Amino acid sequence: MLVGAMAVSMMPAVAMADDEVTLTYCTWNENQRDSIQATIDGFEAENPNIKVELQITPWGEYWTKLEAAATSGNMPDIVTMHTNQIERYVNGGVMASMDDLADYDDTFSYDNYKEGITNLYVYDGVHYGVPKDKDCVVLVYNKKIFDNAGVAYPTSEWTWDDLKDAAEKLTDKDNGIYGFNAYNNDQEAWGNFLYANGADFLNEDGTASGLDTPEAIEAMQFFMDLNANYSPSKEMQAEVDAVSMFATGTVAMQPIGNWQLSYFTDNENIKDDFALAMLPSTPDGKRATVSNGLALSIPADCQNMDAAKKFVAYASSKKGMEEAAGGPAIPCYNGVDEVWAEAHKDLYDTQVILDSLQYGKQLRGSEKKNDWGEIMYSYVGKIFDGSMSVEDAFTQASEEMNKVLAQ
Repeated sequence: MLVGAMAVSMMPAVAMADDEVTLTYCTWNENQRDSIQATIDGFEAENPNIKVELQITPWGEYWTKLEAAATSGNMPDIVTMHTNQIERYVNGGVMASMDDLADYDDTFSYDNYKEGITNLYVYDGVHYGVPKDKDCVVLVYNKKIFDNAGVAYPTSEWTWDDLKDAAEKLTDKDNGIYGFNAYNNDQEAWGNFLYANGADFLNEDGTASGLDTPEAIEAMQFFMDLNANYSPSKEMQAEVDAVSMFATGTVAMQPIGNWQLSYFTDNENIKDDFALAMLPSTPDGKRATVSNGLALSIPADCQNMDAAKKFVAYASSKKGMEEAAGGPAIPCYNGVDEVWAEAHKDLYDTQVILDSLQYGKQLRGSEKKNDWGEIMYSYVGKIFDGSMSVEDAFTQASEEMNKVLAQ
């Protein structure tokens, strides 16, 4: 729970009337600035008395500032919310219910979005966030490195065995080329391998860890074999983030979230050399990609509640999401993903992303994720630094996670 959050007074909504209102909209997505602004421009054209000021803060600082703002009762009017964080703010009593948006837009309905994404922001039957976008993870590869090594490009038929074979052929450590970047990220990297193998961070009903299962251990061991043999060293990975690593032409292929692709399309060094494929399946044909979705939320003490809800209803509408379809994020209004795909088809193979979404598995969360997640990440870190084996780390992590989940 947020420290001091419950002490924040819940101020009544301020009537809009015809007075001019300025809303603050806070996010961390610099690469979505233009697409978000396009929606803001459309909204302001229809609502000339409401202005929306977009504020972008880098991810690492965003949550620190947001928590401080929540504790002091000075949150932005519109907040971009992530599944890893929403529970803290709901339990802290600082988020407004979003169940009345049809009062601001009679076309609004949560049926306009996939149920799995909507439910990520529902607690005790109350909606605390409106779906903004959806995402998945794909395999990005460097065509030039493949061509130079004489290796055929990845296809939708690839399995883990094909991935390993190609990574071995592509790795040329003497010349600083690595076949596969097996980096430490649950959503973009190793989590996809667990999900594909039928594993999960938690068991089906969320009452215990799922890391100590044979399926989870097998998948993580395969991923760490790639890490040990065909990936940049842990020292290199500590110094250079995964996006930059690929953009410099150091690695031949790696998993990547679709929301990161604009960093490649905007980079002169890599924009003509990268391509996409679906993540390989397990040897017996099982496939998954981690899928998640962001939401727009409003603080319960928002002094411009009516205006803020009117904006969120607009931004979440078909029109608002079509206006944002030129950006890297995939709008989650049903059907608008096709508009997004058409807008990006000249940049990369958007059909790969649409096909991958069919195998999407929601990034696992729960009301105790901050607690069990911290344990999981700590032990995964021990795997990556070589201080623990996969089996030992997942076994001990599960023992500690289960204590938290049992409380």
